[in-house]
Amino acid sequence: MSGSRTKARATELEPVPWVNAPSERRVRAERRVGLERRAADRRGARRRDDEAAAVAERRSGERRAGARRVAEGAPSAAQAPGFVERRVLVLATLLLLLYGLVMAYSASTAQAYFTYGSASYLLLRQLIFAFIGVGAMVVLARVDYAVWRRFAGPFYAAAGALCVLALVPGIGMEIRGARRWLDVAGQSLQPSEIAKLAVVCFLAATIARVPRTLGTAGGFVRLVVLGVFPFAIVVGLLQKDLGTTLVLCVGAVAVLIAGGARWRHLVALGLAGPLLVGALILAEPYRMERIVAFIDPWAYAQTSGFQATQSLLSIASGRVFGVGLGNSVQKFGYLPDQTTDMITAIIGEELGLVGLLVLIGLYVFLAWSAYRVALACREPFGKLLAVGITSLIVGQAFINIGAALSVVPLTGVPLPLVSLGGTSLVLVLAGIGILLNIATNRRSHIVVSTRRSDGPARRGGDRRAPVAGAGRRG
Repeated sequence: MSGSRTKARATELEPVPWVNAPSERRVRAERRVGLERRAADRRGARRRDDEAAAVAERRSGERRAGARRVAEGAPSAAQAPGFVERRVLVLATLLLLLYGLVMAYSASTAQAYFTYGSASYLLLRQLIFAFIGVGAMVVLARVDYAVWRRFAGPFYAAAGALCVLALVPGIGMEIRGARRWLDVAGQSLQPSEIAKLAVVCFLAATIARVPRTLGTAGGFVRLVVLGVFPFAIVVGLLQKDLGTTLVLCVGAVAVLIAGGARWRHLVALGLAGPLLVGALILAEPYRMERIVAFIDPWAYAQTSGFQATQSLLSIASGRVFGVGLGNSVQKFGYLPDQTTDMITAIIGEELGLVGLLVLIGLYVFLAWSAYRVALACREPFGKLLAVGITSLIVGQAFINIGAALSVVPLTGVPLPLVSLGGTSLVLVLAGIGILLNIATNRRSHIVVSTRRSDGPARRGGDRRAPVAGAGRRG
């Protein structure tokens, strides 16, 4: 009795088989979800594999394309237009700037100490102008050079106004009987340095806008009269600055040649130019004395030939390797203008022939890279502007070096990037900034066909074509 009761109670406690068992529909649903999840995982894996294969194929294609470009001679990133020229131009500029700061300090220690009580006074002032100039170079390297074409006329007029303003008593500063400077916040500003850049900009913009102007004698004369003659009168005659006038003419003539001027017009200008220079020389007696002293400086060693003979003595005493940096004797009052016009003589004395050759080599590198920028530029205004700026810098450098070596008469122009002088340093660095923009600007490397109506008039059998892209307006 008790056994049957226990068995019945155990039977009651056992669960019914179908109460907790999952339903068939639920099992199928879970199995379907699992299958879908595994299928999605397989699709994701295949997609990742496909993406990795596509990336590998793209990279392989880029490598093959790069190898094909190199094999075919196509330019790589390091061979892009203006890449090498820009690097060489920047390197030559910075080396010349560093070279100039070292030599400016060495040449100015005596003058700074006896005048201002500190041997580093003039160097510190030059460093300030160097920072301003480098900042201007960096900024203008990022500004589209087409802006200078748009404002060429106002820039030219403003430069002329500043040059005239320097002649006004009470406004212009008079030094050694000449009025060439303006007093700006206690610092002297020389407007003729601005005029050099304004003239080449004006001529480049005019020729690029109407290239056929150079094809006629009347147009050529108008360009010369408008671009050169006013500043030759104001700067050369009234301000008594023949050296700056000659440098300005070098830049202007370079722009005319690059713009496609006819040779017979250039020859006529070459014959008329000495007449103008001769008139400017005769207008001031001291200039005639310099010409006579240039022929035989030792005959006038105590008068008009004093500066030339002292410069030659400085360079001769340096011989091959120089007397050593900072050991110049001539800078102690024997050589006039030893920190500006005659700094080349101090370089020859302290660093010798080697130092002069290094200096000339740096200018050669700068000229090579800058003229390469001009040659690579296919937009007419940029090409002409690059030629003009480069000719201003290089022409002034070799006029200064030639004067120190008595190869050319003394003209009184500073050595670009080397001599003391804030206006010259800032303007030269600003011009190099424009060159850097021309080197890498996209418009410089776009080929533009010329319109036939914009070509210069071809008379007298002159078959030379105008500059590339002369018909473009921009």
